[in-house]
Amino acid sequence: MRSQEPATELNSGFSSKGATPTAWAQARVDLEEAEVYWLSTVRPEGRPHVTTIVGVWLDGTFVFCTGPAERKPRTLRTTRIAWL
Repeated sequence: MRSQEPATELNSGFSSKGATPTAWAQARVDLEEAEVYWLSTVRPEGRPHVTTIVGVWLDGTFVFCTGPAERKPRTLRTTRIAWL
C-alpha cells in the first residue's frame, strides 16, 4: 500500500506575502529531528489548549504518552483527525 502525503498549502489570510509552503519531505525531516513538540487543540467550549509534549516517530507515525485524565486525550478522543 502506498503512503499518502499531506497537501502542503498556505492560507493567504495567515501567511506572509510571497510565502511558499514547506514541502512535506522537508517538514518530515524537521519533525523527525525535533526534540520537543507543541500540541494545539481546542477545548469543548472553544478555548485553545496548547502544550509541549515529548514524542517519537515510529514507522512513520508520531507517538506520545499522556495520562487518560489529561486534557490532550480527552480532546483528541472527540476530534475528527485525518491520520496518515
